[in-house]
Amino acid sequence: MWMLDVRKQLTISPNVATKVVRTLVGHGLLKEVSDVRHRSRKIFMATDFQPSDEITGGTWYHDGRLDTDAVSAVRRRCQAQVEKLGAATVQMIHHGILRDDPKAGYTIDEVRDIVKTMVLDKVLEEVKSTGEGDFAAVRSGTICYRLAGAAQGGMMEGIPCGVCPRIDECSPDGVISPSTCVYYKKWLQMDF
Repeated sequence: MWMLDVRKQLTISPNVATKVVRTLVGHGLLKEVSDVRHRSRKIFMATDFQPSDEITGGTWYHDGRLDTDAVSAVRRRCQAQVEKLGAATVQMIHHGILRDDPKAGYTIDEVRDIVKTMVLDKVLEEVKSTGEGDFAAVRSGTICYRLAGAAQGGMMEGIPCGVCPRIDECSPDGVISPSTCVYYKKWLQMDF
């Protein structure tokens, strides 16, 4: 609870609210918690509870500050897994990190958070697997990650068919076909 909320809820003066909170902290009933979003605000909570990741910043924050060393270390590990595998899902990256260092102890959600930041930083790119080439280890149509700007897998990747997740269902006289494909039509109209 924020100090201003304490004052409003109890309808007491700021001095009295401060004394009450200090007394409760002194008796070990309340504790002060740093909020990573609002550093200037003092937040208090019962000592029996643990603050949520929304307040503390989660694994990546210590004492209200971003632990850049820990983030960099996990980013390097994620990148190493993607380099090793060519293309990988978050689960594959997580499994690889734990296989290499069983004491790492990162959850799959923490690895997913780091991978998402790497996509935003254009270190990795999010793609759908074709199930072929670099994507052979990833089931076709599954969202996976590869190094951004990685070497293309051949001239087939230069056309829409080469990266289409529905290539297995495509046939000249089928529902999915080159003649009905909007991506293929757009590609044919492009100026190179």
